[in-house]
Amino acid sequence: MKVSNPLTIIAIFAGVAESFATGALVLLPEQMQEKFIYFVMFFPVLIVVCFFLILALKPQVLYAPSDFSNEEHYLSANNLKEVVAAQTAKVLNEEKQKDGLSSDIKALSNKVAERTVQILEEEMDKKVLDYMLARPREAFTNRGLGHTLVMSKQQVLESLARLENAGKVVSGMDENTRVWQTKT
Repeated sequence: MKVSNPLTIIAIFAGVAESFATGALVLLPEQMQEKFIYFVMFFPVLIVVCFFLILALKPQVLYAPSDFSNEEHYLSANNLKEVVAAQTAKVLNEEKQKDGLSSDIKALSNKVAERTVQILEEEMDKKVLDYMLARPREAFTNRGLGHTLVMSKQQVLESLARLENAGKVVSGMDENTRVWQTKT
């Protein structure tokens, strides 16, 4: 069994911890058993609370790169633009020391990072638009598209905004929900 998803690791850890805690319970003296029972009861609650905090505040960390159909979207989901810029600057600094590059290293690394992000955004836009074009009579929410395309709803929302600005999709309200369709 291949374990590549952080959620699977959390589940395995919680299950093993609870199993060992239950086994250790019978070996404890009676005066400690009551306190340990509270620990055994509240430990899973703590794990669940931590999980939902992570889910609410930073859901992209719960996905492994292999969970994405295109692993470049993993880079975008985790906002790795700064990392790309820093690594580019490092490489360019090394090259500057070797060959004496005269250009502004920071400006070059930022250009590389911006271009990388632009390419990722274009790929996301194409993926969203292709999916929508295959279903021209349907209206989509950013949440529904995110779930279907395995992208965060924020990424899909940004992609839909770019596509709407480019005139390729239109948005409207369906009661209290914003939906998007391809332009016909």
